[in-house]
Order: sequence, then C-alpha cells, then structure tokens
Amino acid sequence: LSTQGDASQVIGPLTEGQRRNVAVVNSLYRLHQSVLKVITSQNSFPAAAEQTVTTALKAVHDLMGSAVQPLLNSVGDSVEAIIITMHQEDFSGSLSSSGKPDVPCSLYMKELQGFIARVMSDYFRHFECFDFVFDNTEAMAQRAIELFIRNASLIRPLSEGGKMRLAADFAQMELAVAPLCRRVSDLGKSYRQLRSFRPLLFQTSEHIASSPALGEVIPFSIVLQFLFTRAPPELKSPFQRAEWSIARYSQWLDDHPSEKDRLALIR
Repeated sequence: LSTQGDASQVIGPLTEGQRRNVAVVNSLYRLHQSVLKVITSQNSFPAAAEQTVTTALKAVHDLMGSAVQPLLNSVGDSVEAIIITMHQEDFSGSLSSSGKPDVPCSLYMKELQGFIARVMSDYFRHFECFDFVFDNTEAMAQRAIELFIRNASLIRPLSEGGKMRLAADFAQMELAVAPLCRRVSDLGKSYRQLRSFRPLLFQTSEHIASSPALGEVIPFSIVLQFLFTRAPPELKSPFQRAEWSIARYSQWLDDHPSEKDRLALIR
C-alpha cells in the first residue's frame, strides 16, 4: 500500500500510488468475497474453523478500510474547507424584485457540488466494492450536512434576500451530497435535520421556540446559535464573544460533541 502524500491528494488525476491502492483494495475485496463464498456454501464446516476464517476476513475488511482512509480524510478536509467559505459570501443583500434569488445557489455550493462529483468519478469509481465505498462515503455525506447546518446557523448578518439564497442552498445541498450515497433519504438524522432547519429560516423567533423539531431533530445548541444571528450587533454570537474564528469554534464543537457542554459554552 502507498502511504505517501500522493495517496491522499485530491487535486489532480489518480496518482501511481492511488492506482496501486485501488488495485490492492480490489484484490482484497475479491479474496474476501471468494472466501466468504466457500464458507457459506459448505454445510459440513466445523464451527470453530468457520469462526477462525470469519475473524480473518474481518482483518481483510479492516485492511481495506485503512487503505482508503487517507483518501477519505483528504476529501473530508476539502469538503469542510469549502463549506466554511460560505462566510466569505454576502447574505445581507436585499430581495430581488422577483422575490427569488438571482442565482440557483451560492458560489461555495457550486464548488462543493463540483468537487464531490469529481472526487466520485476520479477516485471512488475505480473501486469494485460499491457497498464498502458507500458505507464510507455516506458517513462523509452525514458529516458534510452537519457542517453545512452548523455554518448556516452562524451566518451574520442574514437579510430577507440572504434567507432566500440560503434556502436555495439547503435544497442544493441534497444534490451536492447525492453522489456520496445510495439515496440521500437514507442518511437518517442528518437528512431530517437538513429538511427541518430550512423552514426555520423564515419563521419568527416565537415560532422557532415552539417548533416540534427542536431537541428532537435539531439540537438546541444549533437553534440558539441561529437565534443569536437575529439579535442586534451588540449582542454577539458565542464565538464572537469568545473572540474565536468560526473555524476555531467549529473545531471546539467537534471536540465537545455533548450537547450539555455546548449549551454550557453558549450560556
């Protein structure tokens, strides 16, 4: 296996190292499937022998996982870097005369869609083990949605025109992560959060407070972050109050997954 830097690059076409890793994973996959076939088609296999072989097969599966991990990490880092650039865009503009956003989606969303589509066709398409690939990329899709909602809830200032644009981005986000999964609706809680948060953009704060999605689908900490963005400028968002960049705040949230810790920080 190639473990050098070129094994995890996501800028250009497949490198020699990445090609080799794909070949190794595909060989391991064929071995795994063939051995599995032998075990399942044998009726007289001693239980102890079957157990030993099954344990060995798990090791083969784990090796496939560690072979693609550097690439997955790289793709994940790039997705996060693209999503955080939403804060470089202006969501404070006025509503266009048609009442609809001028563009179908923001620049960062276009870039995200292009990047994910390219990564799937340039790198992951070469793997023969589709289920194995999707098991890994679906986790990445869930993470991308989580980061998207987190950053969307921190946008300040957010005008009526900005809300329309952000709502369009929410719809486009489903298209962005679609190549990473069998079906977007299979993403479970992440998908429900994406669908539930979008209507909150246009609701009054009182309506949001009584939304049944609160706590159930969308964590309270995310909704609180969003409510701060509606306050006058002198009431700062938690990350501004702590004098942190959004990237640092996002890292803190990753390091503190417990809702209790997050609410304590916001308080």
